[in-house]
Amino acid sequence: MAIAQRRGVSSRPPGKNPRRLALEILVRVERDKAYANALLDARLRRQQLSPRDRALATELCYGVLRHRGTIDFLLATVLDRPLDAVEVEVRNLLRLGAYQFFYLTRVPSYAAVDETVRLARRGAGAFVNAILRALGRRGPLREEELPAEPVSRWSVRYSHPLWLVKRWSKQLGEDACALMQANNRIPPVGIGWNPLRGRLEAFEEGLTRAGVEWQASPWLPHAYRVRHAGSLLTGALSKRGALWVMDEAAALVVRLVDPQPGEHILDVCTGGGGKATLAAMLMKNRGEIRALDVSPRALGRLEEARRRLGTTIVRPVRGDAREAGTRFRGWADRVLVDAPCTGLGTVRRRPEIRWHREPADIPRLAELQGAILEGVADCVRSGGCLVYAVCSREPEEGEEVIAKFLAGHAEFSRERHSPAFFAGDRAGLLTEGDVATWPHRHDTDGFLAVRLRRQ
Repeated sequence: MAIAQRRGVSSRPPGKNPRRLALEILVRVERDKAYANALLDARLRRQQLSPRDRALATELCYGVLRHRGTIDFLLATVLDRPLDAVEVEVRNLLRLGAYQFFYLTRVPSYAAVDETVRLARRGAGAFVNAILRALGRRGPLREEELPAEPVSRWSVRYSHPLWLVKRWSKQLGEDACALMQANNRIPPVGIGWNPLRGRLEAFEEGLTRAGVEWQASPWLPHAYRVRHAGSLLTGALSKRGALWVMDEAAALVVRLVDPQPGEHILDVCTGGGGKATLAAMLMKNRGEIRALDVSPRALGRLEEARRRLGTTIVRPVRGDAREAGTRFRGWADRVLVDAPCTGLGTVRRRPEIRWHREPADIPRLAELQGAILEGVADCVRSGGCLVYAVCSREPEEGEEVIAKFLAGHAEFSRERHSPAFFAGDRAGLLTEGDVATWPHRHDTDGFLAVRLRRQ
């Protein structure tokens, strides 16, 4: 027991060890509910790792987060105490070792043990070594070990928290399994051409020269799915603003807004401004876009993106969307509400969300979403439109928010769209006229976007 009380991360300097980097990020994600992508991007910029080590650190971080539920089930079979009773640093050391055992097959078992034990602080190495060797002897998960009850079995097999599996199984039935499997696959990176920074032909030639795997999006013109995009995102095309980065489902939301040159657009809860800058490109940089957010940090990211992409009509504005009606009453031809939400439609891209979220988050955020819609309603001019979007397919955050808003606002009506709106809608992007995407059906993030017209 004395060993367990001294467990932790080694005090040796970080150096250029991809496993240590992965461990530090996993600890921050669990302890502080941080986001892995932001931490990883920041650390990789500071540390001069080889391309191979960068890839390993990335795979370890995201791999452990995707498969954490299954890994924890396996660890519980060889531990003499609940996993939650193990200190957070050592808990994630064990997960790293287990991931290398069972998912990173190119790493020999002895190397997975040795490299993981080296990261442990003095006094913890023996414990980590013993648990990982016991795990190696017991072998991978066997079908007969899974819980008999179907939903519990799916939770372990597909590595999602039980409450979420119960919710999705009620909503989707056995199709929930396909959704969870899609969430555990590595998604492509969505990018697109910026017409303000050069010709389309030159852009596609640049993609080919960058040596990445790319293919045209089936849903959007001048958008692409890219594999192994690391060098592209730090290369010449990105630096000169020739490309934007966004999942196709998020870009479809901007298409639903349908911004036109010369119009006034209000984008509330803009975050880093990806949708606002894409709207500016569609408007040929003519008109005016006010991008509203409460966070100075988010607006700083938007200002940097605005300069890089050349979208000069975007104007960052600090403010609360719930109070937007007092500042922009009747100003906007179109308003986009990209509402704060659980983000449960983006689990494949941000796997830690499944472990961060709790059932109580859904009604709490739904209340905020309703308040934001109320706050922006008066911003829409007569005849203008309001698009409400969430990267979640939970009914409380989508359909129910819209239904409640419409019940109190007879001046708005839901605007349905024909399949022709999205190039024939070959695979059901539209559900009763709304944009409604699923990871397992469209290979995009899960989004709901609804367009309302002010009469």
